[in-house]
Amino acid sequence: MDKNQQELTHVAFLLADLEVHDAWLAYFVYGGNQDLLVVDAYLNGLILLPIQDSDLLALVLNERLSDLHLPHLASYSG
Repeated sequence: MDKNQQELTHVAFLLADLEVHDAWLAYFVYGGNQDLLVVDAYLNGLILLPIQDSDLLALVLNERLSDLHLPHLASYSG
């Protein structure tokens, strides 16, 4: 659980121009198991998530940023 990673993920989420539900759905497809409200709270800077979940969300958001021809901003643990 890393506050810096969460902050960068929040910025990536804002730039990705996704609804929380869309980000959560992509995260869920990749194997994430947190519910929508938990992911919403994380993406909006209210809570931290276990590393595997924050890394999955970083992957989802970085892929979206790539689609928008923006640099990857969400960081990964370790």
